[in-house]
This record gives sequence, structure tokens and C-alpha cells, in this order.
Amino acid sequence: MSTHDMEETGVIERQALMDFPGGKALQAAGRVEPPSAQVLARALAAVEEAVREDVGRAPREEVRKDAVVTPLRKRRRVLAVLALAAVAAGVTVVGVNTDTGTGTRHGTQPQSASVFLNNVAEVAATQSAGSGRYWKVRTNSAESYITRSMDATYVISGKTPRKTRFPGWRLGSKTYDWNGLDRLTTNPALLLRQIETTTKASADQDEDAGTLGFVQATTLLANAPAGPRLRSGLFRALAELKGVTVVGTVKDSAGRTGTELAYHGGVGTTKVIIAPKTGTLLELTEPWRTENDQRRATYLSTGLTDTIG
Repeated sequence: MSTHDMEETGVIERQALMDFPGGKALQAAGRVEPPSAQVLARALAAVEEAVREDVGRAPREEVRKDAVVTPLRKRRRVLAVLALAAVAAGVTVVGVNTDTGTGTRHGTQPQSASVFLNNVAEVAATQSAGSGRYWKVRTNSAESYITRSMDATYVISGKTPRKTRFPGWRLGSKTYDWNGLDRLTTNPALLLRQIETTTKASADQDEDAGTLGFVQATTLLANAPAGPRLRSGLFRALAELKGVTVVGTVKDSAGRTGTELAYHGGVGTTKVIIAPKTGTLLELTEPWRTENDQRRATYLSTGLTDTIG
């Protein structure tokens, strides 16, 4: 067989192999990133259920006949079931390669906000809590150092450090100090309830309650000394919050790459940029009194430290 004939046969086989519902979409998608253990478990469960249902519906004679089908038919059935499993498990298919060679990326299917945030929650749960006397937050305009007793020192370039009291972090109708964050529930359902029942902290705030809840939760993720379990719980709570969408991959004001999410509230659209590999919130942009009157905070670094400066 000539090289041309072999290539033509390979093309025909791949076309036949991908001839199942959803096959064309998978073939056009590109490559896929390794899923998490939890996603793989959901996919495996979906595969097993699909196989049980398929065998249960077929007559006994047909099942015996299927036991001697050609390898090509077997591979097509497996791929069809796997495609259904990927959808059932909530896997975002970024690509597939149908032969033994190296495939090329042809396209990208956007993730849902729920899938993205649940994946980031898994990442956040594995991060180290760290140690140190001060909680340090470095933004594009200043550095702040907060102690467990809520004493704060603000360092602005070219100015004398300013000492004051830090008021705490707000979620729902309550304000939490550092110790209070350690006692705050990590249950996503309870955290979601707090986010959804947010009240305004002061009379001059014009944001709607939904926007305030989203801003409070993302601010906790951005600049509060929340432990890994609380951060994971907050991400899972936001995954269930209505009105959150994935915008896509963007760069923040400091040039760092992350995934942008948007919350569409009554006043306007609030946007956050998250680094998916670390669960770090890079930037928060929120409407103030109108859609065009916005505030932006770029978080260059956060973490525990034993020194100021």
C-alpha cells in the first residue's frame, strides 16, 4: 500500500470513528487540559451508568452479537459514551486527538462560571495557610499590614507610614475581624446565604444588594487572611450565585494573565480576574454610583509576613 493510500485510509477511519453524536464538536475542539480527580470520578460514574443503560435496553441476542463487533465499532461506541460522560460531568472539552500522533488545537469551548469556580475551589483548598505576625496586602497604590488585634499600618511610597485600626471584613450583614474569619463557616451553602442576604454597610452606598454581596465575597478572597478551607468554600458559594459569567482569558492592569468573571447587577457589571492555577484574585473592578463611575483595585501580592516594609 502506498503512502498516499495509507494516509487516505487513516482519514477515512478517523471520519468513521468520530461518526457519533457530538463527535464533530469534539474533533474541532483542540486539546484538553488534565481534569481534576473529582471531575474524573464524575465522568467515570457517567460512563458506567451509560454502559449499564445501553446494555439494559438491548435484547440478549443483540448483546451477544455486539460481543463480536469489529474494533472500529467498539472504539466508536466507547467515544460516544465518553462524550456523553464529559457533558454529564461538567467537563469543558478543550480538545481531542483521534489518532496516535500529536494533535493541534483548533478551537476553545468556554467554561461555565460554575465549572470554573468549582475547579478553582479545589486549587484553593490545597494552598498553604502560611505563617507570620502581619497580614500584608500590596496593591497598586499602597501596602497594608494588619495584626490579629486589627491594628493596621499603611505604607505609601514617599510618605510616613500611617497607623490606624482596621474595621474588618464584611460579609452579609456582619463584619469580621481576623479571629472572626477563623470561626466563619466554610459551608458553601451557608456562605451563599450570607452573600445573598447582604445589607448595605452605609447609607451612601448605591450598589444593589446582589452587587454588594459579590463584591464582599470577592474582596474577602482578594485581601483577607482567609484560610484554605474558607477560600474554597467562598469559591464554591460563588459557583452557585446567579448572574456570574465567564468573560475569558485577559490581562490585568499589571500585565498578569487570568480568567475574568463578571457579575451583572442592578447598578452595573462587576468584574474580577482570577489566576486559575493558584486561586489568587488579581483584580477587582466594581461600579460605584453608575456603570461609568468605577473603582478598580489591583492586588499585586498578599500573604503573611513578620516584618513591615
